Amino acid sequence: MRKTFQTKARRKLDERVNIEIMANELDAMDWELNSLVWDLYWFVDLFNIVFFKGESVPIPALTFEKSRVNNLGFYRIGRNDFAVKNQINLNRLYIDRPLSETLGTLLHEMVHSFEYIYIEESKRTKNWYHTKAFREKLKECGIHTDERGCHMAIGDPFRYILIRHGVDFNHGNMVQKGGLVLIPPKPKKKGKSKLKKWSCGCTNIRVAVKDLKAVCLKCENEFELID
Repeated sequence: MRKTFQTKARRKLDERVNIEIMANELDAMDWELNSLVWDLYWFVDLFNIVFFKGESVPIPALTFEKSRVNNLGFYRIGRNDFAVKNQINLNRLYIDRPLSETLGTLLHEMVHSFEYIYIEESKRTKNWYHTKAFREKLKECGIHTDERGCHMAIGDPFRYILIRHGVDFNHGNMVQKGGLVLIPPKPKKKGKSKLKKWSCGCTNIRVAVKDLKAVCLKCENEFELID
């Protein structure tokens, strides 16, 4: 009984912390992401009502850290570096995407939160693949994914809910087919590398040295910077 009480008390404390984080973000009028977070937290409440109903997920702590170029967002399992739970990060590299795409990522991460609360441990995501249980829940919401969690198509009720609330879907190269909006593969953003390409004429190399002084032992030509 005591352990159950402590667990409930801890959950309430975690929720209060995230509510304070949300309040701080919403009150930060001089923050460039203030308008966006107003939209995102509003849709967090709506998604809980529409998609999770009696199994609602906790209010997340929304963050906007830069992460890998092939990552649109992530749900932090456990606690982050500030001991905050239920963190959802939206990669700042892609923060200028259309709102419909950002909301798709937000819902995706909320389903991960749902997964770690309501789906039994043996069926949860354990690596970069996304389990059948996860994909079925997200499909139930209207987002179809592959095994890696990449969004392949969008349908109802997700699409209907967003259009109903004024979110535009008429952008990019999306194609409608069979009641679904197909999502075309997106070109990958290249990470910034300090490596420069040098060539001697017969061999190409990449090095981070700004002023390379080297001779090829095969053709005896000096390496020259070519890009």
